[in-house]
Amino acid sequence: MVDSAVTLEDIRTVASTRQLWTTVLDYFLSHGIEKVSYHAAATKQHPAEIATHGFPDDWVCHYISDHLEKVDPIPALATVSSAPFLWSEARERGPLSQANLAYLRELEASGLGDGLAFAVFGPRLRNAYVGLGFGQGRACPPAERVAEFQMVAQMAHLKYCELCDRDPYALPHLSTREREALEWVARGKSNSVIAELMHISPHTVDTLVRRVFEKLGVADRTSAAIKALGSGLLQYHDLDVA
Repeated sequence: MVDSAVTLEDIRTVASTRQLWTTVLDYFLSHGIEKVSYHAAATKQHPAEIATHGFPDDWVCHYISDHLEKVDPIPALATVSSAPFLWSEARERGPLSQANLAYLRELEASGLGDGLAFAVFGPRLRNAYVGLGFGQGRACPPAERVAEFQMVAQMAHLKYCELCDRDPYALPHLSTREREALEWVARGKSNSVIAELMHISPHTVDTLVRRVFEKLGVADRTSAAIKALGSGLLQYHDLDVA
């Protein structure tokens, strides 16, 4: 495990959450992982945090706008499992509702392929779910590699908790219009549609969205939605359409 030892030292010495994410992504991608999903649970001290890599934008937007977190059983199953399991094994892990089963059928039909699910644990119940997708038609990595993945993810999660405690995430201030535009972006609406909904010009929407991207430190709509929801800047109920 020479490569993982190097990664663990890199994780130990990172100075920011962005550097941590890049370090962990580089490690997983170098070992054949195509998709990475990290869902940190909310606590009294910290909002929920969501980060993804490799998932198609349309799937991420669908997951967010249609509140699939409410019916996706895999993160909850991971929290009560002592070992990683495959996404395709979720049905065998406990009683599931019809909505849970419908989500799993949609996941199987999505073409995302299979992946690994497991939980990582931190102080003061600052726990998280990790999903590692290895692609359509590819075999699960060997057991010793899976154990290494879990070890790296666990140390990365603890480092994330440490960095958050040291330098709590400061939410950017958005104007009323910027926030409204962001909510429509998170619902998957185009700028032209947002202009109609907000009764303003497309040029004004372009300006609002560009300002939101700058304040969030992102370059695309999917990343803006994920960061806003993951940081607590937006809540899922903000996206409920009357």
